[in-house]
Amino acid sequence: MRRAFLTAAALCALVTAPAMAQTTAQSSAPCDSACLSQLAGSFMSAMAKADPVGVAWADPVLYAENSVPVRIGESSWVTIKAVDDAPLVVTDSQTGRVVWFGSVEDHGQPGFYAMDMATEGGRIAAVQSVIRRKQGRQPFGDPVTYAPAKSLTSSLSPKARLPRGQMKALVDAYFSSVAANGEGPAVSFDKGCTTIENGVPVTGLLAAKSAKDAGCAAPLTRGLFGEVEALRHEVVAIDEARGLVAAIGYRDLSGAQMQFTGRDGQSYPAEAHYARTVGFVSIFKIANGRIARIETISNEVPYLMPAPFAKPLPKDIIVADKGVFPENADVDSKGNFYISSFKGNIYRAVPGSTQAIAWIRPDEKNKLAAVLGVLVDERTNTLWACSVPMGQVGAVSALVAFDLASGDLKKRYEMPAPASACNDIALAKDGTAYIAETTNGRIFTLAPGAEAVSLLVEDKALLGGVDGIAFSEDGTLYVNNVRQNTMLRVNRRGDGSFAGLTKLNVSQPLNGPDGLRPIGGNRFLQAEGPAGRISLLTIEGDDVTVKLLKDGMDGVPGVTHFDGFAYAVESKGRFLFDPALKGQDPGAFALRAVPMGELR
Repeated sequence: MRRAFLTAAALCALVTAPAMAQTTAQSSAPCDSACLSQLAGSFMSAMAKADPVGVAWADPVLYAENSVPVRIGESSWVTIKAVDDAPLVVTDSQTGRVVWFGSVEDHGQPGFYAMDMATEGGRIAAVQSVIRRKQGRQPFGDPVTYAPAKSLTSSLSPKARLPRGQMKALVDAYFSSVAANGEGPAVSFDKGCTTIENGVPVTGLLAAKSAKDAGCAAPLTRGLFGEVEALRHEVVAIDEARGLVAAIGYRDLSGAQMQFTGRDGQSYPAEAHYARTVGFVSIFKIANGRIARIETISNEVPYLMPAPFAKPLPKDIIVADKGVFPENADVDSKGNFYISSFKGNIYRAVPGSTQAIAWIRPDEKNKLAAVLGVLVDERTNTLWACSVPMGQVGAVSALVAFDLASGDLKKRYEMPAPASACNDIALAKDGTAYIAETTNGRIFTLAPGAEAVSLLVEDKALLGGVDGIAFSEDGTLYVNNVRQNTMLRVNRRGDGSFAGLTKLNVSQPLNGPDGLRPIGGNRFLQAEGPAGRISLLTIEGDDVTVKLLKDGMDGVPGVTHFDGFAYAVESKGRFLFDPALKGQDPGAFALRAVPMGELR
């Protein structure tokens, strides 16, 4: 055999998941690359020994083989006796994920093995593996002689590296293009890019006739993925230094046709002669902004097999009222949703409810008109709201504060002349509120305890149309512009004073960017009203990488998130603003639950 395997000297007693509390202590400090590698190695070694005792397990721990949940200590823990001593390991301390990619000895036969491990606090929380044995579909190479390309393990020069957001976007674009049989986003490949699956050079889904036919670009340009019904994937780990991106996913093949016509007009045999799904783990090498190599371990699973640990999609939240036209939404840590509306009401859905009912209504004290932005501030028990008197001559736009528990009015802060539109709010770490004012291109601040708002910046050229506003985790302030379809960084000095505006480079055109919500680090959710879509944004320096999460909705001016899911505000605003549609029934208004990119 080409390589040595780590073998077990004896078979130890099996331990199942409920007994995992009897494990060694592990630091709750963040798990760095060395820590993640150690966890992956300890898992594989324990499996070869059939002895899970002493491994740093979380409580509970989830485990699945080829998409089927099983208990630790069973299934392959009984049959695998040796594991690769030189696997490819991709770690990502930012996501807490690690991918192990190599070979195993299973009942005396060599096979391919790849696993994605999720960790929490330095403990193993979930593992899903793809195990490819000799029996089954082609392609299948020789696990004994197979080794991941040396280029996958080598580090890149700083000039050859991409920021992690752009690396992820390139891999997302590749999978989108495969799903669209080459008609999706443009993808950049290195001239020598090769695709390997289960140790075999492939072109499309079939084994390549020769190594030169295993190029990465040709299957897309020729349309060799015509039998792919759907493709589901998730990027789980990124190693910027080596230019590696690890992804897991499924290819759904309906088996409805024995052959298909490629984009080049030629007829090709279908790989799937019956309905089936292929689960996979793929490693991408990215250098100089291009995909240089793709290596995959895959295995057949039942048709339309779901991801084993995916949370059920929550139900949409329906607004129990008519003529609402919701504009924005936010949610507190308990799961209370607050929804603004052009009707002037603020609606609330209590935890677990699928209906939002009117909670705060306009009155003589609060003087609410159309309510645009809303923002929860649990530190001060405040719900912030932007009130805009559309069409009301002489009325004033204002930032309004309500008691988060009772809904009672706290205070009203009016915007200075001229006529204005308080649109959205963000909170700095010191509690200062930042307010985007759309009409005149202004940003105001309201410091804790202040009696009135203060002007931070006015710039009609760049901020005329300013809408969404949000802080990244490091305190950087960003805004979008609904009129100009742009995104900007608001540069501030150490004392918080204004220092300038930087227009950012966005990876794809925007169409009415509106609500903007931070989700951790330098990542945000963004709603685009006219486009009817929400996207995930990653901002790195002056670059914004956009990943579409859901489109095809009927106007989306706002978005929020809770428990791992985005909630898009479907406003149906065309029924409010289009004269040809006024008076027609738009139907129910809702917050639409949307997965935030995890595998389904």
